[in-house]
Amino acid sequence: MNIFDEIDENLFRPLTGTNKRKYADILALIWDKCKRMPMYSIEKSTVFDMAEEYLLGLGESVELDIEEQEEVSGNISDMRVVAGTLIRRLRDTGWILEKPGEYEDEDKLALQYKVVPILKSFKDVVSPMIVTYKGKLFKIYSMFEHISEQGSPYEGVLKEASEDFDNLNQALTTLSASIEDHINELTMGKSPQEILEFFEKYEEKIVVGSYHRFKTNDNLFYYRSSLYESLDKCEDSLFDALVLDCMDTERVEKDIAEVKIRELITKVRMDIEEMEGLMRAIDDRHIIYRMRAVQRAQFLLLSDGSSKSKINNILRFYESTIDSKEDGYKDDDTVGAKIFQIFCQNFFDSASIATPVKKRKPTPIELMSIFEEPDMELVEEKNKKMMEYIKNALTSENVNRFARDILAGNHAVQISSVFEKDPDTFTKIIGLYTYSKTSEREYDIRLKDNVVEINGVRFKDFIVEERR
Repeated sequence: MNIFDEIDENLFRPLTGTNKRKYADILALIWDKCKRMPMYSIEKSTVFDMAEEYLLGLGESVELDIEEQEEVSGNISDMRVVAGTLIRRLRDTGWILEKPGEYEDEDKLALQYKVVPILKSFKDVVSPMIVTYKGKLFKIYSMFEHISEQGSPYEGVLKEASEDFDNLNQALTTLSASIEDHINELTMGKSPQEILEFFEKYEEKIVVGSYHRFKTNDNLFYYRSSLYESLDKCEDSLFDALVLDCMDTERVEKDIAEVKIRELITKVRMDIEEMEGLMRAIDDRHIIYRMRAVQRAQFLLLSDGSSKSKINNILRFYESTIDSKEDGYKDDDTVGAKIFQIFCQNFFDSASIATPVKKRKPTPIELMSIFEEPDMELVEEKNKKMMEYIKNALTSENVNRFARDILAGNHAVQISSVFEKDPDTFTKIIGLYTYSKTSEREYDIRLKDNVVEINGVRFKDFIVEERR
């Protein structure tokens, strides 16, 4: 199937004409407004208002091409008329649809749902999303760690992990391809000296810590063995459960489900190997392009006609004339001798000789003093504080325990009443909301529409329920 079997063949014509930039901006405005609306639709007048305001903000007259001039109806100096012309062309080429309004409602314009992926890709090119590579890898690792506890191991873990690996490896490939541009953007407009100083800090703060918030090799080697062990379990003890879940999810026979499971396990193994290769490529390319930028800056710094570059050229000349140690003791009758005197002792004047470091004398080994016995009460108190800290830490186990405590046999409880009775539970309530989307939770939350103020704190109320 070809893409133009699904979308209008003239879809991209507005983006190739005189006003392609204006069409792209208007589509971006419509997308920002419609992306969270039901059916991607908003009132027709709102779209016209946005387009008119955008064109007026440009502060320039809009020159229409031949096709647009055929569609215009009215005075082209009126930006409302021009906005209508551009919007109609977007409608005629398949970007937007006109929807009749309900009873007493205004007509609406809606984005064609089939072009939504194209609009998203435009947005990703202009404003790339920051991908948390470490978070994605940790999510896959966590899913496999708890696969035996999952009610749907095929759909909820194996298939989900396969899709996550596709997204992760695609993001890593994009990262690998963008490193050269990334380094060029960092050095653009900087002098050679500024580039060298910048990369000293860059090496310390970015490279040593992580590249783009992802220390590639460490993360891979930490998770790889665990992922392979989990895949071995999928082929062994968990295979039957995966097959049953696949049969239920995909509505296929057992033999087909077995083949699909084996193919998916093999694919995930290959995804891990692909990720390993991508990480090595990222690290290697990062080193190469960073080194090129530094070498380019060093070359420019030593050939820009400055005093430093001139001294460097003189030293290079002397280096080329010295082939053996004896050459250093010959009389110098070159032009450089008139600039400064070079001594065979390798110093310019007496003030440049560094004071030799004094050697340390060996000293006898001192006996270790006997420590007093520790105060057991102090030790017990510190242990008690540590246990209290562990007990109150916002871990999934503690949050689940808190949920069980406040439910206390009830099916549901309103969180505002819990906070009103005990203000000290505020941190734990935050933990309830934070862990409400994790797979290991033992509860569900249902947000309410009202905002409450209790004990001097304003928050959106919610209900905690037993997880079904």
